[in-house]
Amino acid sequence: MPLSGWLHGPPRYVPATPWRSRWAIAATILIFIAGQAVAAAVVGTTVGLGAEGSVPFALMLWLLISQTAMVALVVVAAGLFGGRRQHVLQLRPIEHGPLLVGAAIVAMVLLLSGLNAILYWLLGNDVMADLRPHIEFIRSDTWLVAALAIGIGAPLMEELTFRGFLQSALAQRLGFWPAALMTTAAWTLLHWGYSSAGMAEVFLIGLYFSWLLWRTGSLMPALVCHAIYNTSLVLMLRFAPLPV
Repeated sequence: MPLSGWLHGPPRYVPATPWRSRWAIAATILIFIAGQAVAAAVVGTTVGLGAEGSVPFALMLWLLISQTAMVALVVVAAGLFGGRRQHVLQLRPIEHGPLLVGAAIVAMVLLLSGLNAILYWLLGNDVMADLRPHIEFIRSDTWLVAALAIGIGAPLMEELTFRGFLQSALAQRLGFWPAALMTTAAWTLLHWGYSSAGMAEVFLIGLYFSWLLWRTGSLMPALVCHAIYNTSLVLMLRFAPLPV
């Protein structure tokens, strides 16, 4: 796919899944429940093990294990009923991939810069309000676990589950953008507790990730952008001299 085709011409997204929308929604809910159950079974044995049994470590380990379990279950589910995992999860390779992903990252940075300025100006929120709760985890001795969970685990789990597995099933029934609005809304609810500006940012950046998927026909640009966004936040909270 040439870089010019990213901005105009027919979109490349083609949903391909044997899952019906209702069954995909039910499977997504069950995958979430199973992920939490696996994390509870594992993390419950680590609490109280000295320094590694600290609350920040236990919570981040819970998150990382639940993410890993969910990714594994989504990959398994995508291959059921004759589904081709690469197509169901929209993991198709794209022509000129590195160049296109680079352009997507630059566009994301510009979009977020303008979006944050507008949202926090209109809504008057403290820029650090949504990030402050994560500082305890990221500045603890076990911050690498937090970095893995936030920078890698979260993008993989969220993109494969929502814009991959669930989006494919919904798009076949509803069309791309109604399905994208539903999956983005569900993804935004995972961030419940953020400020109004923070929730708005999550929803709008989710629509941008959906647009990348729609234009390129591949989840890879959105997945890479999501990982870079989250990892940048982790590094900023870890090393930048920010007010807390």
